[in-house]
Amino acid sequence: MRRGTLRIPAWTIAAFGIAVLVPACGSSEDPNTAGGQGPGAGQSGTTDTAPPTPDEQVKQILDQRKTDYGEALRTASLKLRDELPTLVEINRIANAPDDAAKKVAYEGMIDGMLADPKFTKIMVKFWKDTLRTGQVGAIQTGQPNKDLAANFAAQVTVEGRSYSELFTATSNTCPTFDAATSTFTAASCAGTTVGVLTDPGIQAQYFANMAFRRVRFIQETFACSKFPAEFSATPTPMGSGTYTNPWDFNKLTGKQNTPAAKIDFQDTSAVICANCHNTLNRLAPLFLNYDANGVMQATSQVAVPVPNNPKAGLADYLQPGEPLAWRFGHTITDVATLGQAMSADPDVAACAVNRVWNYALSRGDIVNDLATIPAAVTAPLVKDFQGNGMKLKETIRAVFKSEDFTKF
Repeated sequence: MRRGTLRIPAWTIAAFGIAVLVPACGSSEDPNTAGGQGPGAGQSGTTDTAPPTPDEQVKQILDQRKTDYGEALRTASLKLRDELPTLVEINRIANAPDDAAKKVAYEGMIDGMLADPKFTKIMVKFWKDTLRTGQVGAIQTGQPNKDLAANFAAQVTVEGRSYSELFTATSNTCPTFDAATSTFTAASCAGTTVGVLTDPGIQAQYFANMAFRRVRFIQETFACSKFPAEFSATPTPMGSGTYTNPWDFNKLTGKQNTPAAKIDFQDTSAVICANCHNTLNRLAPLFLNYDANGVMQATSQVAVPVPNNPKAGLADYLQPGEPLAWRFGHTITDVATLGQAMSADPDVAACAVNRVWNYALSRGDIVNDLATIPAAVTAPLVKDFQGNGMKLKETIRAVFKSEDFTKF
């Protein structure tokens, strides 16, 4: 069963997504034409009643929705435990005497589903899909188990722990999962641990030149947007385009300040590379020393894609003395401080909530499918998420009990 949010045209509140049907001028559905059924039907001239604004149209459509706890139960059961509700559960709602009783029955069953061991399996799958990593077949010699990051994220979620642990936990971040019993067995990853950011499976999965894929994974998965990740309030015309990044353009390594630069991040001949790279280059150096198997080494393990494939160093990214950073004004020194900066970023909190929202409402991926959500739609949920210690399980509970999920 597929459940989706209502869609809206770009000129409306693009967030509630409701496809508002606007009659063509002069059509039989136009209330201001002779064939229409509105106040001006059959009359010349215009009426004194102004047409509804896009916001009013959206509200009118939303107000027409009706609560259906029976329908919501079927969808929630599939989402939260991968099976249809039982006849007993269906009748618990169907036989309730009024809407208030139906709501109590429905919400009680949601609580039950979140406590069901089957929900744990759902969360393991959810996080494998979200992280786009998972172990296929036997683990090859020297390779990490690529299930462990998803296992840890699922464990944090199911146990009602803080989402921030995904970026800050220093131990027991590589648990195994027994699908037969829906239980986790605690285990720590090798080496220095910072949540899933240092997970060997993720580091191996996203190994690539200059560690850029690793940074792109972090940005798109946990901030829910592509690069460029930040924008200046005062864009500057430059070359064939406009420089929009808030960091000083001249602090990137490029041909303008380093004639021998291996990669010219200051190139403006076709696109403004620095719009993305003045943020990206402040993160990638953190992941240079992880090899193709996700193991931290003493020296750089990723190459610069130029002849002879030399190993990348900090000087290939930034000018001497330039700080690493999560965002402009939020400098960092290592992966641990990166995790702290991410935990405090409102965009990271909103991304987590929006991913839950899209999962519940059967929408696509925020980044790859452009299934974005206007901030106004999930703002109350984000506020609660930040206020309850970033417990994602409580956000899941709230979404599945919300009017947007139970109304059709």
